[in-house]
Amino acid sequence: MEPEIINQLYQIEEWFLENQVSNKELYLIAFFITTALLIVLIAKKYNIPIVVGYVFLGILLSIEVINALPFLTMAQKVWYAYVINSFEYVTQLALGFIAFTIGSELSIRLFKKLGKSITYIVLIQGLGAFLLVFIGVLLIGYELYLALILGAIASATAPAATVMVIREYNAEGPVTSMIMAVVGLDDALALILFSLIKPIAYNQYTGQTNFNLNHMIFAPIIEVLGSILVGITIGYLSVKLMEGFEDKTKKILTLIATIVAGLSFAIFFEFSPLITNMTIGFAYRNFSRKNLNIADYIDTLTIPLYAMFFVLAGTEIRFSVVNPSFILLAAIYSITRVIGKIGGTSLGAILSNSSENIKKYVGLGLLPQSGVAIALAYTVQNEFTQEPKIGLLVFNILLFTAALTEIFGSFATKYALTKADEINKSQKR
Repeated sequence: MEPEIINQLYQIEEWFLENQVSNKELYLIAFFITTALLIVLIAKKYNIPIVVGYVFLGILLSIEVINALPFLTMAQKVWYAYVINSFEYVTQLALGFIAFTIGSELSIRLFKKLGKSITYIVLIQGLGAFLLVFIGVLLIGYELYLALILGAIASATAPAATVMVIREYNAEGPVTSMIMAVVGLDDALALILFSLIKPIAYNQYTGQTNFNLNHMIFAPIIEVLGSILVGITIGYLSVKLMEGFEDKTKKILTLIATIVAGLSFAIFFEFSPLITNMTIGFAYRNFSRKNLNIADYIDTLTIPLYAMFFVLAGTEIRFSVVNPSFILLAAIYSITRVIGKIGGTSLGAILSNSSENIKKYVGLGLLPQSGVAIALAYTVQNEFTQEPKIGLLVFNILLFTAALTEIFGSFATKYALTKADEINKSQKR
């Protein structure tokens, strides 16, 4: 078996060299970064969130749009699709840095300050999105298992666009802190909820009545606890190493090595990369005896990475699946999820006697959805192999709505931070 694998690897290597695959990837990276610069100039001029421009650019450069261009050859179109799909590692790296950034904002002192409000808001908005999407999908005539799956996925919130807006406008204050805390904990809730709901949905689809408690309860708990344990361990060791450095080069390399190692360990052990790296960031914030001054390094290092991430997110959209029934399902999914997120957040804030700003504006920062949600959609595709149309429908719904929520969710986050008066005054122009 091993000689056969070695021979295949040699063939792949030869094919890569003959077709200059690395050069084609470089051409596309150069094009994306250059056009991203143009997007930044336009976004700054018209005072719109940069992430909106990135995603919109990605939509214009989606595979289906490129395939419609008459002046490109079929070979060029196929190569474009191949290279776009080969950039999965960019998404993983970007999400790792985003998760680290969220964790680095979460201090033990903050959780004590937020008290019961954070618990109420996380649980009620997550379960609210699940229940409303579940009911909405059922009411328009879809099957129970599809309603369960889409409801469970709806509970997830993508941190990337929200964090990008917060960073872009240097937002600070109670609403900003609450948003960061909620998006950090939301993925853990979504992961557990999806793990509990998926076996029920699959059994309902296949007509089985037996439930595997290991997959329903123990597997998600092990995944979350394992992610936290790996993250805390790597984060603690990295912090103690970093504390001994004063040299900028050593600090930057330690930081990058830590985040990439967290991703690698999480993927290898099949834990959650987001929760792992969020925990590493949490360790950096809470276990350091001095200010490590890493915020500026992160902000600078991630500018091109985030640009690539959001452009690639936009390229995922598929227009060929759009038809009246698809639009209806996507609309119901989006509307009920937004109501669940905003309404659930307000209800949680009311029950916990939070401030008026938190009641009004935190929910608006929880609308973007990609990352974890799309990863869960991939899981559905793998699970429903007997009926690939179901997995494809769920995946396309998530791709389509994720691209839209990255855009209007960014505007909503900016609006919330502006109304809460937490945007840095120098950024209000």
